[in-house]
Parts: sequence; structure tokens; C-alpha cells
Amino acid sequence: MENYIDLLPCITWKWLKMNGRTEDISPASHGAEGINIPEGWQVSDDRTAYGSDIDPRSNKQIEKALFDGKIVTGIGPYMDHTAKVNGIPVVRMTAGEAPLIIENRYAQDDHIMTCIEVTVPDGMHTTVIEKFLSEDDTTAEAAFQTKFIIGKNASVDFVQVQKLGRGVKLFNDIGSKIDKDGRLDQVYVLISGGKTFFGSRTALNGDKSACSLDMAYIVKGEEELDTNIAAFQTGRKTDTQITVNGTLKDKAKKLMRATIDFKKGSSGSTGKETEDVLMMNEGVINRTVPLILCTEEDVEGIHGATLGRPSEEIVTYMMSRGLDKASIYDIMEKARLDACTAKIADEATREETARYLHPEEE
Repeated sequence: MENYIDLLPCITWKWLKMNGRTEDISPASHGAEGINIPEGWQVSDDRTAYGSDIDPRSNKQIEKALFDGKIVTGIGPYMDHTAKVNGIPVVRMTAGEAPLIIENRYAQDDHIMTCIEVTVPDGMHTTVIEKFLSEDDTTAEAAFQTKFIIGKNASVDFVQVQKLGRGVKLFNDIGSKIDKDGRLDQVYVLISGGKTFFGSRTALNGDKSACSLDMAYIVKGEEELDTNIAAFQTGRKTDTQITVNGTLKDKAKKLMRATIDFKKGSSGSTGKETEDVLMMNEGVINRTVPLILCTEEDVEGIHGATLGRPSEEIVTYMMSRGLDKASIYDIMEKARLDACTAKIADEATREETARYLHPEEE
């Protein structure tokens, strides 16, 4: 299988280099044994990584799989293929009410892949928290795949916090399908990381199912962030809300793909996607692709992106109050992450993330 990831759901001009990219994922070990299963959760004996034979460059095949009720992740079928050929076990769990907290601490020269799949029974609410951490000078490669099967009237609060070293490459892959009246609320706080590939694809199959995604990021130095966020809406009266706020500085690169796809039969559905990018200097590279795709008439979709430099009026005002420019920029950068951190439902994780952002306050 070709090592192609982050396929844009609607292909654009090749010369823009935004349709996807070729990347090798080469795990040497798996991290499944480090997962602590909370009380009330059940673990399946089936740990097989079911590799997909879907062409990672074919939106037609991906769409067919989604219509067939399969989970296709944001990074795409190449992640499933990698897990299968490398013998990576999948931790399949049925959720309980207690939160599942997974802390991934990567060490020098790690090459690790972890795969989990969480089934949330009808009527159940649960919380899943994943942390990706390392020392600032760590060089490593990691791949982490999370899949959700969310039942009728079930809901999940899903949180990820990333604070990785400048030499860490992370493939962070998420795929979900949601039944009638189900809900997935996602919060992502990306503080640092050398090269991050992030993908989240949600299939809203059930009527009145919903998902929200709130992300905040800082990409600095020579770091790179490449994302592929997609919502596939087939149920009636479904809703997707995607909100991304980020800061780019130094020589950072970022590519944001965000797609809401209203399929035939999704009448009465709604969706909104927005991104606001603060570009701190001229050395950064920002690319944003907000898409609304539609084969159903009775839907409402809104999309947009804004970008710009810090307002000179605001900077001048804050300097008149005794702040220097470096401090002002630091406040602006962290304010976006603070706002997203405040949406983390788990108090301990929220406070821990705030300490990562403001170590000087300890």
C-alpha cells in the first residue's frame, strides 16, 4: 500500500500541494501495554489490527467504506495498514463511566505505535483523555490511533494535550462513527512538537448526532503542523462545529484541511467551521483549506478562515501600560491556548495543561 496520508476529501490543484502527502510510518514497538484500564471498562480479547485495503489516494473508496458503516480515520487507511503489517495490537474496550486517561511519555529514539478502539454503549457518557509528552530535546517518532464507536444517545468528552520536543514526529489519528442522538466533543491543545500529523474524521450516521471540535495550537521555530479534519454527515438533523485558533511564529509551517461533507439524506443538518490564525512574523508559512461539500439541498453550512498580524493599535496600547513587545506577543499566543484549555471538562487535566502553559506561575 502506498504511504499516503491526510487525503483532502475533495481534490484541488496539485501544484498547491494540499491534497495530501507521502510519509513513512515505521514503528519498532507498540505502547499498548502501558494503558491503565479504569474500573467498569471491559477489554476485548480481540486485539487484531484489521488492516484496510482501501486505497489511501481514493476518496471514492473512502466514501464507500463510510457509507458501509466502517470507520475511516483522518490520516487515512495507511495507518490501519501500518498497524497490520507491523503486528501492532489494538486495545478494544467497551467504555464505563470512569474516565480513561492515557499518558504517553516518549523517550529518546522511541519508535512506537499504539492503537485503541472504544465502544460507547447506548445511553453511556464517558471521558477519554490522551496526553503526548516528552522532554524538549527528545528525538522520537510516535503513531497513535484512536477510534470511537458511539451508540444511540451516548456521548464522549475527548481531550488531547500535546507538549512534545522539537525532534518528535507524531502521527495522531482519530476516526469515529456516531449513532442516533450520539455526541462527540473534542478538545485539542497543541503546545509544542517537532512535526505533527493530525487527522480526525467523524461519520455522523445517526439522526440528530453531533460533534464539536475545538483546537488551539502554537507552532514555532521550525515546527510543522499538518491536519486533516473531516465530518461526514449522512443522518438527518446532524450538526458539526469546528473551531480552530492558532499562532505561527519564526519559521513554522502549518496546513489546515477542514471539511464538512453533507451527503444526500442529511436533510436539516448544520455545520460550521472557522479558523483564526495569528501570524507573528513574515517567516511563517500558513495554508488553510476550509471546505463545505454538499449533495443535499436542505442543509446549512458556514465556513471561513481569518489570518493576520498582531494589531499595532493593541500592541501600542499594551506597551503604554508598561509591557514590552515580547511579553505582549507571549500573552497573545497563550490566550488562544488558555481559551481552549478552559473547555477541558476534567479539572485535573485542565489545571495540568494550564501549568504547562504558565510554568512561571508555579
